Amino acid sequence: MSTSLMWTEKYRPQTVGEIIGNDEAKKSFISWLKTWKPGVKAALLYGPPGVGKTTLVQAAAKTFSYDLIEMNASDTRTAEKIMRVAGHAASEDSLLTHFSGSRGTLILLDEVDGIYGREDQGGIGAILRLIRESKVPIVLVANDISDVRLRDLKNECLLIPFHHVRPPLLLALLKELCRREGLEAEDEALKILVNRCEGDVRSAINDLQSIAERTKHIKVEDVERLLPRDKQITVQEALKKIFLADPPSEARKALAEVNIDFELLHQAIHDNLPYQYKDPEDLASAYDALSRADLYFGRIKRTKDWGFLSYALEQMTVGVAASRKKSYYPVGYRFPPSKLILLSKSKAERELKDKICSLIAEKCHVSRRRATMDFLPFLKAIFSSNLEEAKKIASWLNLTDEMVDYLSSGKVSKAKKR
Repeated sequence: MSTSLMWTEKYRPQTVGEIIGNDEAKKSFISWLKTWKPGVKAALLYGPPGVGKTTLVQAAAKTFSYDLIEMNASDTRTAEKIMRVAGHAASEDSLLTHFSGSRGTLILLDEVDGIYGREDQGGIGAILRLIRESKVPIVLVANDISDVRLRDLKNECLLIPFHHVRPPLLLALLKELCRREGLEAEDEALKILVNRCEGDVRSAINDLQSIAERTKHIKVEDVERLLPRDKQITVQEALKKIFLADPPSEARKALAEVNIDFELLHQAIHDNLPYQYKDPEDLASAYDALSRADLYFGRIKRTKDWGFLSYALEQMTVGVAASRKKSYYPVGYRFPPSKLILLSKSKAERELKDKICSLIAEKCHVSRRRATMDFLPFLKAIFSSNLEEAKKIASWLNLTDEMVDYLSSGKVSKAKKR
């Protein structure tokens, strides 16, 4: 069952050579790892999701016989937790090293850009201390390192950028997966799938498996039938795209790439605006655009005429971006908004989804964030289209009937809501 749950795990590269794309990043990382010694900087791998950053570290650890200790920095946020879990491993060789004959310990801290806010209680400071005192190599992984609060962390690291995987490489990978899984696929269908995923290997594989759950003969219409992809960018990344869009029309793309209630995003833009734009004229113009968007949202509520939605979205994205006449350095983006925690989800649904993601995280050995962003949407697709496979997964994850109903229909039972 573990191999049939997710193809991203079933076909995860086991060696560095199996990872497609980002050749320069791979060379830089391997060179760093081979020559690392105490006192040398940590490595910070950064770039868009789904391009092989974490996989590279895992494959390199196997190739060069390191004992890999993985931590998710966004889940382990306090200084005390970080030092307790990783501090001992960083201070001396583990007993496992002596008995297994491994080269030593390699520490991986994933999602370091998820350390934000007061609740993190010195998490960045703890990582800095860990790097400076470590006797073993430390690797950090992040999607976005533009936040000024990561400045000190970047100074202690060798920065290794990753980029979206080029379409020809991704197309070749999908063809190979089709061969291994006994699928027949039209070339044009796979090309559309590649373009849809924009260099995100994980998303492409998930989409291919989602289609394969329904048919073994993949045609163009099968790809077009997929729901518009949530590209899994965070709200913080969406805010960055809106505030720094150049040209301003690029701000529209954020709406297609983030899964969030539009009014909640409007509030997040409102809360972050004074921290992003400093010039009074830029601020006044941006707030004016937001106020017009708010008026359109009000009209929608009063008249139920959703034709106003496009006007509201244009004002809160392109309107805000076009207000910027000066250049600004990005500052940390604040989310959730101050007034609203989750406008679009009920408490009952949030609690149920959290429980499901906790089970996924435990079974698949991933962070809850990754379970929510990558695994949950895929499971919803399976549960709504393939009853037999859904039964197997439900048994493997020990899902309750209520959880199965939610994954199948997207709704929480009325009994639960009460």
